[in-house]
Amino acid sequence: MQPPAWAGTVDTPLSAPDAFDVPVFLRRSSPLAPAPRPTPETVALAHQPLPRGAGIPADGAYLVGTTWRALLDATIAVGRDISSWITATPRLARHEIKARRYPLSAYLVLAGREVVPSVVYTHGTESSTRTAFGYHVGMTMAQWACQTMGLGPTTHAESAVPQGAAPGWVKTPSLPDLFGTHPATSELWLVEAKGSRRLGMGPRTKGAQQLDVGALVPVAHQKVLCGTSLERRLFMMIDVEGDPPTGDPDNTSDEETLQQDDEALLELARSRMLTYLALSSLPRDGLRVTAVGRPEEEATRRAPIRLLESDGPTAELRRHVTPDSGDADIRQRHGLDMLTGRIPGTDLMLGMSRRLYGACRELAYAERRVIARVREERPMYMDELPREVQRQETEVAQRPERQMSDRVREERAAAAQEYARRVRAEQLNDQLRSVRRGFTMGDSGSWTHLIDLTPRLALPSEEGFLEAATSDTYLAVEEEALDLDTDVE
Repeated sequence: MQPPAWAGTVDTPLSAPDAFDVPVFLRRSSPLAPAPRPTPETVALAHQPLPRGAGIPADGAYLVGTTWRALLDATIAVGRDISSWITATPRLARHEIKARRYPLSAYLVLAGREVVPSVVYTHGTESSTRTAFGYHVGMTMAQWACQTMGLGPTTHAESAVPQGAAPGWVKTPSLPDLFGTHPATSELWLVEAKGSRRLGMGPRTKGAQQLDVGALVPVAHQKVLCGTSLERRLFMMIDVEGDPPTGDPDNTSDEETLQQDDEALLELARSRMLTYLALSSLPRDGLRVTAVGRPEEEATRRAPIRLLESDGPTAELRRHVTPDSGDADIRQRHGLDMLTGRIPGTDLMLGMSRRLYGACRELAYAERRVIARVREERPMYMDELPREVQRQETEVAQRPERQMSDRVREERAAAAQEYARRVRAEQLNDQLRSVRRGFTMGDSGSWTHLIDLTPRLALPSEEGFLEAATSDTYLAVEEEALDLDTDVE
């Protein structure tokens, strides 16, 4: 039985091979004031390609080509840093990855080269679900847009404090969602993400107010308001404060930034902790190494993530890698030996470089120290942790169970989160040193040194996966995902 031919209803899910276009409307103002919402006709007429290069381009109506893999990479990397709470239970990282990945498949479908909301989202589901998904897709698209403009990893404002921010940052109730430092300009970006079915002026005006942090950030910074709307099709409205940049940006590459800037390295490690914890929790016989070519500098400036089926350095490297090759053979050919693992219950394979794995491992140790101190100094905050986490904390575990209202529970969780952030800020120098040490050791070592195992080589492209990578991260999706429908008579 075929579905009724209602106007605008499609049931083609997004999947690995998909390439599509996102209209992006970029406007500047000072002080920051959101531009009017574009009409459907204006959205349909957007066609200008986004200029490739570092930073925010000139005002305009752009049509930005992208892929499903780029959106998946963005949704996994964005959001509040929860690694403090799951370093003791790393298998939960796999489920958090699923929680971030599958809402996009549930409510977005493909119509030609347009991404549109499904009829279930627009007509079938509850308003609370639409609101929650609006937030999720808004955060995902804000991350995607900032990556497209060269920003790189972001940090959730509730997880840490931007470099140069005043002490009052931690006490401010309404902060921007994200912050990050642009590697090409060394400028701090403050990013607010908004998203809904039909994103209007009200939420965007509120977002502009959240970006007006005043004396909280006395250093120079860029305000970026990212609005994602799903009406008719997925498109973005990006409002920026200030004038277009003049002259060429700093020519510092991403690689130079990671080698020289401890804060940038910490941001990268923090943004990839879910992937690290998922990999570290997988059965050891499920870990593999795959060969990825080192990116050419021009390629890293053209796009934040490389699609490996069209990547020349990767194709050349793999021509010389045999099935019995190891990670040492890949390094001898100046390639990247990425550790990869299939995330159970998904169509995803994730991975990372040795140096990033080493940095994330040290950050995990540092986050455990944060929680150990919170548990010691504020034991009442930890009453609601799962008993398995508390099994060695007999004094806490033996406390009698108490009934707690949702309001009190939320207040307790917020207090624990705030105290953990305060401890993390006090231990920042320790985290910076630890992450740099892990990065350096991983870069100079081998997988045997890092995980006491020599994983065998795998080429996921030969196993039906489409791959993507940066210099330190890896993502692959099944080309024919298991949950895709096939036509049957």
